[in-house]
Amino acid sequence: MRKIINFLSSLSLVVASLNTAHGADVVITINGKVVATPCTVSTPTAEIDLGTLYSADFVTAGSASAWQTFTLNLTNCPVGTSKVTATFSGSSDSSNSYYANTGNATNMAIQLADSDGNNLKNGSSKTVAVSDSTKAAALNLEVRAITTQGKATQGSIQSVINVIYTYS
Repeated sequence: MRKIINFLSSLSLVVASLNTAHGADVVITINGKVVATPCTVSTPTAEIDLGTLYSADFVTAGSASAWQTFTLNLTNCPVGTSKVTATFSGSSDSSNSYYANTGNATNMAIQLADSDGNNLKNGSSKTVAVSDSTKAAALNLEVRAITTQGKATQGSIQSVINVIYTYS
């Protein structure tokens, strides 16, 4: 009888050690993010015509054309989106205050500003509220040609400014 009990005890230890050897902890990691869905960009392209400008008006440094205003509109913003931040980027001019003119008029640059006159150079951001009632936002902006060095020469003025929207 004692041999049977010893055998059963030994068998129990072997079975217990087999269970321990095969057991393992499992870790399940779940990641995710909840973000605001984007608004509809109602103004995907804005083309601003500065008109015909005269080199004689850009002889001295700091001379600038008249401001041309425009608005970038966003609509259908989802519930819970309270503001939109626009970040502006493009090629900077030599002063790093304005955008480079890629046309062939020399000593000319493009200045972008918000409706309060704050300069929006390369890398700048502007945040506007999203209307709770209309679920829309508007970025009121203005642009003009400017010379930082003076002595502008005749030719074309052109620049591309990219806008990236962030919602919150």
